[in-house]
Amino acid sequence: SFEASLSGRSLILAQITADVAEAAVVSTSVVAGVILLMLLVIQTGRTGDPVRGIKRGFVAWLPLMAVVAWVFGIMGYTGFQLNSQTVTIGALTLGLGVDYAIHIATRLEEEAEHDPQAGPEVWVSRAVSTTGRAMGAAAITTAGGFSVLNLSSLVPLQLFGQAFVVAIALALISSLFVLTPLYAKLLEGEIA
Repeated sequence: SFEASLSGRSLILAQITADVAEAAVVSTSVVAGVILLMLLVIQTGRTGDPVRGIKRGFVAWLPLMAVVAWVFGIMGYTGFQLNSQTVTIGALTLGLGVDYAIHIATRLEEEAEHDPQAGPEVWVSRAVSTTGRAMGAAAITTAGGFSVLNLSSLVPLQLFGQAFVVAIALALISSLFVLTPLYAKLLEGEIA
């Protein structure tokens, strides 16, 4: 009996690429779910109201998902290949981004509680000028650290460093310019 099958380097590379892409989807999805659950629990605990907690947690989570889409979109548009290092970029982006989201959301809550009559524009301005500045400094130092990977002789590590620097910048931008107006409007609605 005779059996024919495909083999060779091209087939192996195709399978590795498929496995890496699947791992990216699985890891990002699991982390996204865990972070959403965590935000819902944190916000429900903070507010003591499950409905408000769910709304706040979900609003804080949505911009994080936008960042993941932006990162993978930019990687695809620029021709970055998923590899054994960059496969975790979605999950790592969420892990970093949730830190920014919690900091700025908490600051907005403090502003709204301290001066409810000031309104969303003032809350956002105050939050961005204080906590946002600290987040910006932290993002610069973190991005600087990961940019050192460009000095590596291993191309996959260089690509990971480049992708993560972009992810850091996008997570910061999303927290400061996407999350803040959405979250401030939500808080305004709760006060009204």
